[in-house]
Parts: sequence; C-alpha cells; structure tokens
Amino acid sequence: MPLNREQKAAALDEVTKLFESSKVVVLTDYKGIKVEDVTALRRQVREAKGRFKVVKNTFSRKVFADAKYENFRKLLKGSAALAFGQGDAVELVKKISDFTKTNKQLTIKAGLLEGAVLSPADLEVLATLPPKPVLQAQLMGWLNQPMGSLLGTMNAQVQNFLYLLKGIEEKQAGGADSAPSA
Repeated sequence: MPLNREQKAAALDEVTKLFESSKVVVLTDYKGIKVEDVTALRRQVREAKGRFKVVKNTFSRKVFADAKYENFRKLLKGSAALAFGQGDAVELVKKISDFTKTNKQLTIKAGLLEGAVLSPADLEVLATLPPKPVLQAQLMGWLNQPMGSLLGTMNAQVQNFLYLLKGIEEKQAGGADSAPSA
C-alpha cells in the first residue's frame, strides 16, 4: 500500500533523526534473508544500542544528500537496510559482522563513522577491535607505565642511599666496639 504525503514525511523525518543521533551507520544488503533472521539481527543490534531498519532507497538518498556522502549514496541500490548505532560503534559493527558469518545472505556494503565512508574491509577491521572498556584499560596501563617506572627508579635510589647510611652507621658502631679499652 502506497504511503501518503504525511506518512512519507514522517518516515523521512524518523530516518533523518536516527542518522543525526548515530555514531555509526552500516549499510547492508538483506536480500534472501528470512524474517526470523532479520528479527534476530534486530534484537542483537538493539543490544548494541542500535536500530536495524529497512529504509526505502529514495528516503535514504534524501537523508544522505550531502556531497560528502556521495560514495555512500551510490551504494543505495537493491534491498538495502541500515543499522544505526547510538552506542559503541565497535560493538554494533561486531554484532553485524558476527551475524554475517552465520547468515551468508546478509552482506555489509559500507559504513559511515563520524562522517567518513568505510568499506566492508574497514568495517571488518573495526569489528576486530576490543570493546571500548578494554581499550580504555589498555590506554590507562600504557599511560601509567612510565610513571610507575619513574617511581620505581626513584624508590631504588632512595633505598640505595638508606643502605649506604645504614652501612656507615654499622661501621662506626662496629669500630667503637672494637676500640681497645684503657
């Protein structure tokens, strides 16, 4: 059933709002995928704080009308669906990438990350990254390492100095005990 003008405007507005609030957008081809599988994919995308939506290509072309999305817009052909990620971009791409490994009918065409168009190979690399908390912990470890080394070195120098003073004290105490008494 065709959409009337108000329904088209509402649908276009919804897709525009989804795009504007997203950190990452993944363009997929869902041709031949079963309804149950699409439902499972939607559930997984929701877990990653995203939304998987089948959008008419004419609406998508209007949303991505900016010249910087020209390469992305060229891929809006056939049975295209968009995954919009408001949460961690890596988590969303990982969920979709894992899904494509078990369901060969779904293919990743391209992606947008902070305005940059990403190829399927770029998205696969992004999917192999560890989750954000792990990356943050690694970064904190790397930042903490030089300070820990500096403190260890400084502590060793202070300890060496204290051992030297202790040795001098023992030598003087030992020299006083061994002095002949008159």
